[in-house]
Amino acid sequence: MSGPVPPGWTRRALRGLPVGLEALWTRRAEDGTWRYGALYDERHCNAQGFVHGGALMTLLDHGLSLLLWEAVGRAPCATVHLDCHFLAPLRAPCFVELDGRILKRGRNTAFLRGTLLCRGEPVAEATGVWSVLDRERDFRPEPR
Repeated sequence: MSGPVPPGWTRRALRGLPVGLEALWTRRAEDGTWRYGALYDERHCNAQGFVHGGALMTLLDHGLSLLLWEAVGRAPCATVHLDCHFLAPLRAPCFVELDGRILKRGRNTAFLRGTLLCRGEPVAEATGVWSVLDRERDFRPEPR
């Protein structure tokens, strides 16, 4: 199914959602991890009529950040580096799902990989580095 949101997905209400994404969809995978997806339409297309790579990168960045955020007890996380590769062009409307994994996690740094799938086929992939922030250390008010 390329257009409408597939069964089993729910719309996620979330502060801080990148404005171009408009809605994030979630579901629990069979292994208990969260899956994230987005519905793209003609507003997300470039001049050639394909879903813009920046719109796909938004899902990769935001979805992988959420995956890590859940894994670290909802501690704040910040993207340090994101390396993205586009594998296939997409025509809208289409529903795209993120299959993400934490590759390695230290105390303050995590390495993740994600693949975007449309109808089960990979369309983009990314690897990245995230910083896991410490509320006490990283969020102190500035002295006046």
